[in-house]
Amino acid sequence: MKNRLYLHLMANREKGFALPLAVLIGLILMVTGITMMMRVQGDQSKVIAQKARADALRSSEAGVTRVQDLLNSVRVMAKFNSNCPSGDCWQTAQVVPTPSPGLQKDLKKLYTAAACSDPNDAATLSAKIDELRGLSGGQWFDLGNNRYYRVVGYNFDDTNPPPDGLGWGVLTLEGLSLSPQGDPNNIDGDNAASRNRVVVTIPILPSRPLAFTRTTVPALWVSEGAMVSGEDSADFQGDVVNLECDINRNDIKQPTPAANPPYKAQFIDNTIVPVPNLPEPPTSPPPPLGQQNLALTSSVTFPRLGDTPSPNGVYEYIVDNINLDDGEKITITAGERVVFYVKGNINGAIEHDCSSVTEPTVCKSGNLQIYAYNDRTLLGSAAPEICLKGDQRLEAFIFAPDYSLDKTGTGTFIGAAWGKNWGKNSGCASPDDADNAVAVTQGVEWTELITNLKPSPIALDNAGKNLPQLGKTANWCEEPVPEEGDTPTEPSKCVPTFPTPSPSPSP
Repeated sequence: MKNRLYLHLMANREKGFALPLAVLIGLILMVTGITMMMRVQGDQSKVIAQKARADALRSSEAGVTRVQDLLNSVRVMAKFNSNCPSGDCWQTAQVVPTPSPGLQKDLKKLYTAAACSDPNDAATLSAKIDELRGLSGGQWFDLGNNRYYRVVGYNFDDTNPPPDGLGWGVLTLEGLSLSPQGDPNNIDGDNAASRNRVVVTIPILPSRPLAFTRTTVPALWVSEGAMVSGEDSADFQGDVVNLECDINRNDIKQPTPAANPPYKAQFIDNTIVPVPNLPEPPTSPPPPLGQQNLALTSSVTFPRLGDTPSPNGVYEYIVDNINLDDGEKITITAGERVVFYVKGNINGAIEHDCSSVTEPTVCKSGNLQIYAYNDRTLLGSAAPEICLKGDQRLEAFIFAPDYSLDKTGTGTFIGAAWGKNWGKNSGCASPDDADNAVAVTQGVEWTELITNLKPSPIALDNAGKNLPQLGKTANWCEEPVPEEGDTPTEPSKCVPTFPTPSPSPSP
């Protein structure tokens, strides 16, 4: 009886203990579950925030790349601020029919040059100018995938330029990442939004005209249009420098393998890079008897038997004119250096062929140089002309600033021709079977000229300033985004201070 009573009491006591234990275990599990849920939600929020910040930074990087691409396409704008109360800046950048001096005039020249090469290039350039002008407004631009960028400001600082540079371009730009339903006009209303600001400092450097940075002389340099426009226009395998819109990029042929960098047409303002002056004909001491006031009307080989070279080994001849009938030609002995100073016109075949000489240092294209002076006592009011004829090989440098130049026949011309224009001699038209032939192939070195005709470093530097280039990024910095908006002209707090370059030592 006692044992039964004891077992009954023990059973009732165990029932009372199990219920609180079960409740306690359930509470522990619930708290653990809630804690894990909160941790998961926190981790998820952290991941979302990190992704938003990364997207904002990527947006900034994409925006910087885009702005750099635009400035490389419209490089003259790299020297101007994005915003200004008056004067020249991105805000006022546009191509207008009658530009004002300064940025508008420079942009009109770029547009004209692009239109000469290809109307599509001109349209692309105009669109990029418009885009840069739009960036000055500070609005957000869509990059896709809920990512945006905007230019807070761009400032060009030329007070302490880099060595051999024009100044520093300081670009302040922001990147933005939004939720799929986000609105860039209501960033504060988007809890998932992330905004990033970067400041990029870029050296702005001068860019000398490509045609004058090679060791070879430009194949063609004309001051009044390059050639007659149309399907039958001449082709050139070399750089073409001219001051008017009269050449298509399809007329520039590349060798195989192509030149590096490729040959191109360049439109250069004559006030920045003027055409050089003709060298003075020798007068003291005068050329030997028989070498001046020549009228070449029949075949002859130079130097002639008995001719005497100048002290520097050059045979120099002062010529009234060259006028040869068909079948007649002037021949220059390979390996000899000959210079003609021509007062009147040139009409006929001239042969100077170095292709058969095995030693290239003996015979060069620049061994034959022709300078034409437009002597009015001989020509009167007639327009001076040079017409190269025949099927022979001519290697030469021809400099005739006042002359119309042209070439007929199937002969090869290697060297350079500088004059007033090309292809406007009515009596010197190429035959139909030569329409697609290269008129001039670039092939004379600057060092071969008897006189230094390369534009001065000052002129080339001025041309480089007119068309600058962007150097490699000098500094990249992130800075906090102001809470109360932005002022595009406000100086950045993370623009580096570059040391003042040391002056060059005195020679």
